[in-house]
Amino acid sequence: MEFAALKASELSAYLRGVPAVHKLLGEPDELDIVEVGDGNLNYIYFASNAKTPEMSVVVKQAPPFLRLVGKTWPLTRERMEREVAALRRFGALCPDHVPTVYHADSQLFLMVMQRLSSHCILRQGLMGGTIYPKLADHLSTYLAHTLFFGSDLFLSPDIKKQAVAAAVNTELCRITEDLVFTYPFEDHPSNSYSAALPRAAVDRIRRTPALRVAVGEMKWAFMNRAETLLHGDLHTGSIMVNEDETYVIDPEFAFYGPMAFDIGAIIANLLLAYFSRDWHGRQDGGSPEAYQVWLLDQVRAIWSGFTAKFLSLWREHEGRSKTHFIGDEPDRACADAFKARFMQQLFTDTLGFAGCKMIRRIVGMAKVAEITRIPDDSARAAIEVRCLRCAETLLVERASMTTVDDVIDLAWKVEAAA
Repeated sequence: MEFAALKASELSAYLRGVPAVHKLLGEPDELDIVEVGDGNLNYIYFASNAKTPEMSVVVKQAPPFLRLVGKTWPLTRERMEREVAALRRFGALCPDHVPTVYHADSQLFLMVMQRLSSHCILRQGLMGGTIYPKLADHLSTYLAHTLFFGSDLFLSPDIKKQAVAAAVNTELCRITEDLVFTYPFEDHPSNSYSAALPRAAVDRIRRTPALRVAVGEMKWAFMNRAETLLHGDLHTGSIMVNEDETYVIDPEFAFYGPMAFDIGAIIANLLLAYFSRDWHGRQDGGSPEAYQVWLLDQVRAIWSGFTAKFLSLWREHEGRSKTHFIGDEPDRACADAFKARFMQQLFTDTLGFAGCKMIRRIVGMAKVAEITRIPDDSARAAIEVRCLRCAETLLVERASMTTVDDVIDLAWKVEAAA
């Protein structure tokens, strides 16, 4: 079936013809349909009861091509089905932080899901300087549950291997392999740079052997470590929040990959927000420092909270199952030593992936609004250079950075040296 983006009238008629959705919307005679997507990948609509607007759902239509580029970059129709499966899987594991899917239609490339009408995109909130007191606790819970329960630490080997085969996501993984790990480090036409970014900063990314080797190692890990089911694109634009709730959305890049990739993506985006706050926080005579402290506190609290919760899930599972991943032993000394080594390696990989994610947002195809919306070219370029310096250190020195406080110290030092 040829893809066609639904017109408002067509979508309205379709939704009224789906009994479960029609009932959810209050069985309206008329729906208000508004497109709200950013245009990069999909078509996103709010569908509301015209007389009772609070009765509303989100409709996502996923074309079989990259919308940002067009039909010259084709994608298979199955990508929407993979996203629905991931939402339902993550929702089962962490229902307080994943929206509900009400309906899916693979023929029309669409799904209908819970509308988070009292929430905003986290990136927008961070740009506005909003403090979310439960954010770190919620995200660390989401990460611990989704990453642990999809891994060999919990699943039996046969079930895990079947899950890996079912979650192969070749096309969107290829986008990540190219746009995160490859194109930003070469002279590729998809790259774009801000007007004032020094040429030396771009050349350094491409010509520093230690950096290029580190990126190659992270690309290899991304392509070959099928550790758990990942969200795959967990940036601050894929999280919706208010003061009391946090929801993770848009897992269309979901696949089995390295645990550290999702954690690194979150940390990368918080660091980008941290450096860009130096401009946003000074608008209208303000000061950026207090919010920058809060942002780095989120980095610390997310990693620390994730570590505690992940290890707790691991120990609880071993206690219930009476089994240990490394085999039985008279006491827990060997198991605890393995857990400590495991978590240290996970932290090291997290820093490497965070560095790659930061670099691609500065020189690659897809940018972040907290930086692109800085109208002063020289101020933007100065912040971008700081982001690149931080990212390079995270990659090249990741093995020697053993605690999350090392990351906090690095961010402060880069900012102070500006």
